[in-house]
Amino acid sequence: KFYSADMSNLMVVPRVKIASGHMRYLLLLVYNHGHTGLGRTIVRGSDVDHLDLFEQVLEEMDALGICAKSQGGGFLDNDSGNQKIRIYGKCRNFGEADHNRTRNILQSWDAYKNFKFTI
Repeated sequence: KFYSADMSNLMVVPRVKIASGHMRYLLLLVYNHGHTGLGRTIVRGSDVDHLDLFEQVLEEMDALGICAKSQGGGFLDNDSGNQKIRIYGKCRNFGEADHNRTRNILQSWDAYKNFKFTI
């Protein structure tokens, strides 16, 4: 696929960064400043508070010259041993993420394509 210079830097951002176990997660839109229509949706999970997780993502994206906007959050229970992920709840700060969209993004990632998802 061909991407303009404005979009190419977004392609280096991994769509998924989560660990095993129980964690908070955010669904985020990353984009170049002024081009929200050309953004990419990513999933980030961590055991820190949603606001701290958002700040971590902002720092990571800022280093790449990319903006980030939260599209909500929730919780993940990633049972890697049994290949199961439960997606549920909502974030007090950013509201509830679209858990179906989160599942679709996780399933598109090779590491989780054979997992069973519960929403």
